[in-house]
Amino acid sequence: MGYHKILAKKLGQMEARKLGLPLLLGFCVGVLTCVVVMSVSTIEQQLSLFYGVWVHPAEEISRDPQISDAGISPNSSVVVRTKQNSPSTMLNNAASTGLIQQNTLRLEHGKGAERDRGKDADERVQRHSSSTTKLSSPKVEIIESKPPDGTMKGMKAREKPVCDLSNYRTDVCEMDGDVRVHGKSSSVVLVTDHRSQDPGVQSSWRIKPYARKFDKAAMEHIGEVSVRSSTSLGDVPRCTVNHSVPAIVFAIGGYSGNYYHDFTDVLIPLFITSRQFDGEVQFLIATQKFWWIGKYKPVLRQLSRHEIIFLDDDDQVRCFRHVVVGLHSHKPMSIDPARAPNGYSMVDFTKLMRSAYSLERDSPIRLGESPTAKPRLLLISRNGTRRFVNFEEIVRAAEKLDYEVVVAEAGTRTNVASFTWVVNSCDVMVGVHGAGLTNFVFLPTNAVIIQIVPYGNLQNISRSCFKDSTEDAQLHYLEYCIGVEESSLTEQYPRDHPVFRDPKSIHRLGWKKMADVYLDHQDVKLDMERFEPLLLKARHLLHHRHRHHHQRQ
Repeated sequence: MGYHKILAKKLGQMEARKLGLPLLLGFCVGVLTCVVVMSVSTIEQQLSLFYGVWVHPAEEISRDPQISDAGISPNSSVVVRTKQNSPSTMLNNAASTGLIQQNTLRLEHGKGAERDRGKDADERVQRHSSSTTKLSSPKVEIIESKPPDGTMKGMKAREKPVCDLSNYRTDVCEMDGDVRVHGKSSSVVLVTDHRSQDPGVQSSWRIKPYARKFDKAAMEHIGEVSVRSSTSLGDVPRCTVNHSVPAIVFAIGGYSGNYYHDFTDVLIPLFITSRQFDGEVQFLIATQKFWWIGKYKPVLRQLSRHEIIFLDDDDQVRCFRHVVVGLHSHKPMSIDPARAPNGYSMVDFTKLMRSAYSLERDSPIRLGESPTAKPRLLLISRNGTRRFVNFEEIVRAAEKLDYEVVVAEAGTRTNVASFTWVVNSCDVMVGVHGAGLTNFVFLPTNAVIIQIVPYGNLQNISRSCFKDSTEDAQLHYLEYCIGVEESSLTEQYPRDHPVFRDPKSIHRLGWKKMADVYLDHQDVKLDMERFEPLLLKARHLLHHRHRHHHQRQ
């Protein structure tokens, strides 16, 4: 008996020694598996929240047409569908929709960084396809879906206003359906079906319809427009005028009146927004600058066949089936065809300018075909700052190179139509950085523009205004940066002054100080030995039909 007890004890010790290591390993594997699963779940949650929606990476998010290209609109119905063909689950309750809205705004406006990165920030804003928007991983995408009831009957393209606030240059709202505009109160209301109304999401906005959102000084005196949706007919004014065409609501204010800003802040954004309607669109304009309307009437008439309605004093309740509040804007003085309706580009814009002012020349002289002909060179004179000190010397040098020189500058009271003819008749345009170079929009395609960049580390500023825009218009862009000896600043400051020694230190003092030194109190005396080769290069470009390119001197 004692033998059996001893044997059993020894066998028990032996089994423990044999089984202890496997049991220990199994326990560790189990614990590790739990930790990994919990970690993965936490990471997925963080990624999903960052991208604005809680979803498993193996799932797709289907959207109805209310979801905007910038993300998920506050008014969307979201359907989650797994790749294993599981039943669709509606996320329509107020709590989940509120979470989606909150985090979508976090994605669109994260830290406000894009607004503070200068004039080229919009180049870095993520572009979204009109049909597919990535959210958190390659497996998660926004796709077209059917309405919640599974039918398309009675469904509109958008049930509620969709306001895109993600562009650092502009805010834009677009509405389809029963849209009512009352100008005197600056209000726009979309009447919606109460069944599509979700009380947990935003249904009203206040925006300033002027395409320079990032510039506080420009936006200060732009009035707000109220945009909202309502499910109650008793809550909205009755229609007094019904319109059969779409409407665009925008403001003319800010820096309007400055030639450059007339185009980059108003006319180009208006072209992007309205050209798709081929003239069948109603402009509703908030402005007190009625002279501005007269100045650019040929352009406005080209974009709309209907008489302009001025919002401020309009007491009618005007009803439309489609309304856009605000103007789309892509980048300084230019258009991004990838983001524009129908792929419109700066080439299309300049064609419209030629049509609006009945300009005859679509292309410049080709010296290869007419070797004895003289190309016309437009020299933009400036009577204020940044003027040419040796103006006559420049003219003589150009004439020696067989140019026909035209000297002109468009002032505030200059008749735009007559000046456009002068510009369009020329093959090369030369000017110091400034609003006068905006006239490139009237040059024939493949003409040459030479921008003179003043001293003071102004290359980036100058290029952001006119390099990309002129190249987008299929012009040949050439650039000449003046040296210290070509600047009148040598007469105002000693050579060891930071103005010459360290221009960046002047920039760090702020825009006003920089502009006061380098833009407002500097004239230019071109070194013709340095500049003449660029005039020869311009002539060389007129010999060829090849597309534009950029060169610097």
